[in-house]
Amino acid sequence: MQLNYKHEFNGSPDQVAALFRNEAFIDDVAKHANAIEHTVTIADDATHLDLTLPAPESISKFFGKGIRIKQSFAWGDPDDEGVRKGNFTVDIAGAPVTVEADATLSPTGPSSSEAVYVGELTVKIPLVGKKVEAQVEPMIARAFAGIERRAQDWLSRG
Repeated sequence: MQLNYKHEFNGSPDQVAALFRNEAFIDDVAKHANAIEHTVTIADDATHLDLTLPAPESISKFFGKGIRIKQSFAWGDPDDEGVRKGNFTVDIAGAPVTVEADATLSPTGPSSSEAVYVGELTVKIPLVGKKVEAQVEPMIARAFAGIERRAQDWLSRG
């Protein structure tokens, strides 16, 4: 299933990229996602968030009461115009579900930017994969929207 999301930020690409490397910010994202538990790791090449979210009833038969999710966020260095390329991945432990998205973080003004994420949600479950994709996609969309909301909150603090 094709994914296409866009975030608008009240901060420069440098500020946004730094935010994604801030452990306290990623911790805040997990808490606002109602994670049952989570860990944050800031590595040289990416930020990793491992969290367990409550499973919606509609898909609990596939995942149980909690869905263990591993997310990775990475932004590259800016080019001459301040644009950063990156990638985001999501893996659901114990399930053949993955999200892989290429991302572009671009300035839209002196202190604003937008991130565009284009990728694929893949569920490799014979016969019901497409049905599960349709049920998982709203969760992915909410996760992306939650990241944008938390980033706006943090960026507004100065």
